[in-house]
Amino acid sequence: MLTTEFTKAPPEYVTVSLADHGVLQVSGPDTESFLQGQFTCDLQQLDTEHWSYGAHCDNKGKTLSNFFLVREGDGVLLVTSKPAMEASLAQLQKFGVFNKVEIRDATEDFQLFGVFGTAAPARLAELLDAPLASAESTAVSRTEQAIVLSLGAQPDQYLCLNRGEALPSNSAPAYWQALEIERGRPTLFSGTIQEFVPQMLNLQALNGISFSKGCYIGQETVARMKYLGKQKRALFRLSGHGKPVSAGATVEQQLGENWRRAGTVINAVSRTEQHLDILAVLPSDLDNDTKLRIKDDDASLLEIYPLPYKLDES
Repeated sequence: MLTTEFTKAPPEYVTVSLADHGVLQVSGPDTESFLQGQFTCDLQQLDTEHWSYGAHCDNKGKTLSNFFLVREGDGVLLVTSKPAMEASLAQLQKFGVFNKVEIRDATEDFQLFGVFGTAAPARLAELLDAPLASAESTAVSRTEQAIVLSLGAQPDQYLCLNRGEALPSNSAPAYWQALEIERGRPTLFSGTIQEFVPQMLNLQALNGISFSKGCYIGQETVARMKYLGKQKRALFRLSGHGKPVSAGATVEQQLGENWRRAGTVINAVSRTEQHLDILAVLPSDLDNDTKLRIKDDDASLLEIYPLPYKLDES
């Protein structure tokens, strides 16, 4: 059973094996110029001491993956779910043959762990035998065996790419996903890949889109959505009663006595047997008091909860 709200009762120390995540490595002399034409984030702003959030789109502007990006050697490492990583890997390999880059699945090079809690900085620093940067920033801490990304505070949260032995894990992956839902940070899995423009996943609010860099695949759609006011859908956090549900499930809204399709579940966790926390793409003009439910679960009832950031309404 998960706690009702991490921010109300911060856990002391949680470690989660992120076996459903992978690492994609792009390296070589053309890495930066090649990826500038592929990703929504600006690689010219990415230094070795910080990570960047970003997305990779197809030519229609639909998101193949959203990810954490960090420099490593003469290239970068991209961390995301395994299905999203595989989608990006296929597209990057298709275009990479025209550039001096090596593109590979580097998942087996690392043990991926999520670590968070009030004691996380001290405990993780002890395990890695090195001090960590503040969890509030987008800092990257490095040791001989690990790369550690600071992902947020209250509770302090870290993503660890460990080359050594696996860190001891004391919790299920649902704990990590529950915290990511509270952060309003989506993870794409099968059923939601190549379905949404990055702004529908709130990536502009997560500093995952540069609107000042040059062209990249899908950029025309992303720019049109911002500058022509074409965004009609956004990511919402929902909470309430319902049976366990998977990514890609349909959310319905009540209209009078009837229910109709409203949107799509991106991520979901069950805090208890009948309590759900969800990130879902829904109409951006949805009223906060709209009654929502999961399709085919007539007893479910979900409410809109606030996100920890403001959306760009321009």
